[in-house]
Amino acid sequence: MSVVGQRIKAERERQHISQNKLAKLSGITQPTISAIEAPDQTRSPALDTVEKIARALHCEVSDLMNPESKKEQEAHTDPLRESVIRDYDRLSPDARRLVRQYIDLLQASPPPEAARPNTPADAADPPG
Repeated sequence: MSVVGQRIKAERERQHISQNKLAKLSGITQPTISAIEAPDQTRSPALDTVEKIARALHCEVSDLMNPESKKEQEAHTDPLRESVIRDYDRLSPDARRLVRQYIDLLQASPPPEAARPNTPADAADPPG
């Protein structure tokens, strides 16, 4: 199996997605996905095929083509991350868009005042 085929299979299985479901999500036939993941396959799939699979698996093409970094390996062992991904995968497309908008909002906004820890200067000068 090619390295790309191994990575696709590993990511698909990590997300608990069958070859049939990946075929439907990506628009690639199930026999093609099976061939990509076949143990005797030595050639990597075409880039446009990998792009479709990456979109269906909600990952980057580089995640499927590059060797996994130590940080990526550690991320796969985070139970909260795994739980969030499983829940996300069950959402409708509209709900997924709302999640994306919320994440964008969280990343763009400074933390609210109440979430900031008190500094010594804050304690010495109480409001009011």
